[in-house]
Amino acid sequence: MSLWHNVPVVATIECMTTAQQILIGYATIALSAGFLLGVILGAVRSKQSSARNLATAHVETLLQGAVLLGVAFALGLTDFDGRLATWGATLLAIGSAMQAVGVTLNWITGTVDQFAERSPGFLLNSASTFAAVPGLAILAYGILSAVISQ
Repeated sequence: MSLWHNVPVVATIECMTTAQQILIGYATIALSAGFLLGVILGAVRSKQSSARNLATAHVETLLQGAVLLGVAFALGLTDFDGRLATWGATLLAIGSAMQAVGVTLNWITGTVDQFAERSPGFLLNSASTFAAVPGLAILAYGILSAVISQ
């Protein structure tokens, strides 16, 4: 006989911070785009054997979504909040979006080697670093500072 029903349930849901809303919002968009690209990948792969850039776009957007959901969760476990957290989340989401669009552009334009061709996707991917890295650095600093101080 199960006794789990006798355990009192006390659950509170704290309000999400703006930084968490940004990360969760973009993560949901990235996951949706990744699944859509997966559907397109399935259709393309049934007609041709190689769709490397499309496969890369599919996997990258799915990974971005999962990673950003993890960062949003980590933010919720700390007291790192405010403008700095919002800036970090915004920069990370913008950089991630630029990366996703860049790799998708490589597929759309039929880029074989983005580094050799210096394709529009390559340029966007390269520029994404200037948003994603500072955003991640801000969030990592805030999260790690909170973890170390506890």
